[in-house]
Amino acid sequence: MTVTNRYTLAPRPAAACALALATAVLALSPAPSAPAATLNYSNPACSSFVVSGTPPTQTVTCVAAGGGAGVAVCAPTANPTAPTIGQSTTISANCSNQPTSYVWSGGACLGLTTATCKVTKSRGVTVNYTVAAVNAAGTGTAAPISVTWQ
Repeated sequence: MTVTNRYTLAPRPAAACALALATAVLALSPAPSAPAATLNYSNPACSSFVVSGTPPTQTVTCVAAGGGAGVAVCAPTANPTAPTIGQSTTISANCSNQPTSYVWSGGACLGLTTATCKVTKSRGVTVNYTVAAVNAAGTGTAAPISVTWQ
C-alpha cells in the first residue's frame, strides 16, 4: 500500500489518513494558499476505486480485483446528524456489494441485523456505533459513526 502527498500543506498538519484494505478516509486541512493535494493510493486487491463525498473529507472504496463484488463496505450516516435531546435519529448502514444481513454494535443498535437503526436519547450524550454488512463474500469491516444529542 502506497500513499503519497505530492504537495506540502504547511503550516497546518498535512493530512490525517486512515487507510484499510477496503476503505480509505482522507481528511486534508491545507493552508488557504496551498495548492490542491493529490492522494496516490494503490492496493493489489483492488481493480479500481470509487471516490464519494466532498472535500475535505472523501471516502475511497476498493472494488475487489479478480471478479466478484467482494465483501460489503459500509459508510453509515445519521438523519438528523445532530439530533436534539429527545429527538430520534435513524442511522443507515449504506453498504455496497449486495449485503444480505448487518452486524451492529453500540447502544440500542447492538445486535440488530437490519440496514437501519432508530435511536432516541433523553440527555446530551455522544454514542459510538459500528455497522458491518454480510454478503456471499463474507463479513466486511465494521464502519464507525458517532451521534451526539445536544
